[in-house]
Amino acid sequence: MDLKKNSTMKIISTVLLIFLVLPVLYFHPISVFADEDTITTPIPVLATPTFEVITFDASEGIGSLIKLLIWWAFRLAGILAFVMIVYAGFQYLTSGGNTAQQKDAQERIVSAIIGIVLLFAFYIILYTINPDILKIPSETAAPTPLAVTQPAVTPPDQTPSNNLVNIISMGIPIDYITFGQYSEAFLDSTLASKLSQLKNINPSWHVHDACINSNLPCLTSIPRSADDCHLDGTCVDIDSVSDSSEDNKKIIAEFNKAGLAVLDEGDHLHVTLPEATGYGSYPGSDYCIAQGCWYGAI
Repeated sequence: MDLKKNSTMKIISTVLLIFLVLPVLYFHPISVFADEDTITTPIPVLATPTFEVITFDASEGIGSLIKLLIWWAFRLAGILAFVMIVYAGFQYLTSGGNTAQQKDAQERIVSAIIGIVLLFAFYIILYTINPDILKIPSETAAPTPLAVTQPAVTPPDQTPSNNLVNIISMGIPIDYITFGQYSEAFLDSTLASKLSQLKNINPSWHVHDACINSNLPCLTSIPRSADDCHLDGTCVDIDSVSDSSEDNKKIIAEFNKAGLAVLDEGDHLHVTLPEATGYGSYPGSDYCIAQGCWYGAI
């Protein structure tokens, strides 16, 4: 009988040793009294394992350590209670009708269940006293770094030059029905110069959308997005007087010869300088998009 008891004690000791050592191996390394600002550089290895690092803030005092110990005590106690029930069940199944061994296994199971009940009771008591004690240490949010606002910088190749000119004073035709409520109309001087050279071609055409002030980014008669080329006057919308597709084709050909790119949007033509940037600028090659088809400068 003594030999049998000694064998049982060896089994229990071995099982408990395994379940006590495994958590230590799994959760190693443990960082205690770690400074939250310290960054530890891992040593390169062939296969990098995944570790759970236990940390607490020493600036919180002994309370942080107590919370950590309580939290891990609950976890280990639950594991040990489970191991005890499994071992007792195995002992009961292998008793071979030995009533003493069966009774011993039943007592182990009852003790483990009582331990679990006491564990939950202890949890409820602690939660009633102070719920913060039971918070998992990793739940503490890291301090939010101060946001640094970088000043907005316009890329050099997209910085518009303030060289808008009044196209009405240059005699460039405008659509007075849709645009005539404004006393002035402005476009980039290079675009305005090219349009001035084309103002007397046949079929005739007129501008129906342009800048209505000389500041950059300018205001337009139609609201535009922030990166639209209309806002620096490097592109403009025009209409043929007849508003026919055949006349639009002839106008496109003349504008291409003058070094301007044109997007045929059906009801009007979108004209732009080749060097224009932003939304509405020439994409670099002729192809059709949702709004219409591009025709580049010749």
